[in-house]
Amino acid sequence: MVCGSMAAHAERTLKVSLQVSAKHPVGANVVYFKDQVEKISNGEIKVEIYDSAQLYKGSEVPQAVAAGAIDMGLVLIDEYAGTLPATGLFSVAFMFPNYDVLAKAAAPESPIRQEIDELIRSTGTRVVWWQDYGPVQLLSKGTPVITPDDMKGKKVRVLGKPSGDFINAAGGIPVKIGGAEQFIAYQRGTVDVGMTGTTAIQSRKLFEVMDSVTITNHAQTEFLIVMNDKLWDSMSEQEREWISTAAKSAEDVMRAETKTDNLESEEFIRSQTPMKVIHLSDEQVKAWQATAAPAVDEYIRSAGDVGKRLVDEVKKLY
Repeated sequence: MVCGSMAAHAERTLKVSLQVSAKHPVGANVVYFKDQVEKISNGEIKVEIYDSAQLYKGSEVPQAVAAGAIDMGLVLIDEYAGTLPATGLFSVAFMFPNYDVLAKAAAPESPIRQEIDELIRSTGTRVVWWQDYGPVQLLSKGTPVITPDDMKGKKVRVLGKPSGDFINAAGGIPVKIGGAEQFIAYQRGTVDVGMTGTTAIQSRKLFEVMDSVTITNHAQTEFLIVMNDKLWDSMSEQEREWISTAAKSAEDVMRAETKTDNLESEEFIRSQTPMKVIHLSDEQVKAWQATAAPAVDEYIRSAGDVGKRLVDEVKKLY
């Protein structure tokens, strides 16, 4: 009995894999979670962070967490889109016309998010919280990207299948490249056009290897912190409550800061780097939306009834 009692109150250590630095915005958010959960549990839950892809690349995280090789991990939601097409919703080009629609769709109480979370649970990983990383832009070197025609025949970095469908629709050639590999890929000319979040241009110093950014805001970057589902099931109600409380706090903090961070990064790029910042007119945006329409159709085709239902739910928020 004594041993059982001691086990129930034993300290639990959670190991978390990050493919980014702990100083990167999403990495810093995991550090915030670590501090919160250790504080509210009085040290009964400890978190060990293995950052900068020490253990796993982003693409390896879903399998590593599902297999229990690591307790928790950071993963771009697109990494699930290959096997669960519906999870690629947030990367469907021009699906979210503004930040408010995105925030509503990704909110914890949103039926859109709840359905996606349940889909991901079918892989053996449980979503602990979402990290809103902001809108995605297009980068180029030499000729700026302003119209869809500027993409024709160009190799373009994509995050996953939905962004690849968009590039196919625009006549480009999608090339999947991980976030950490972007700098070298752009430097070597592995791709002609880049695709990434505004803050990543600053944090990864991509302005050193690309010379213009077009503010398309054509997709949204959502990262997830996932946990091995069996591990979650093995926890006590108290442990789950501590983790859920810290996770909600981490999510709220990041979503509140993301819009400001992205605008500040855009201003930094414009004023402190040689990179040119290009804003599109309403007419130019409409041309991009028309070009992207087949990508929306492809998402619905590949995701089936679930995909159509999710698209319909997003449109209710417009």
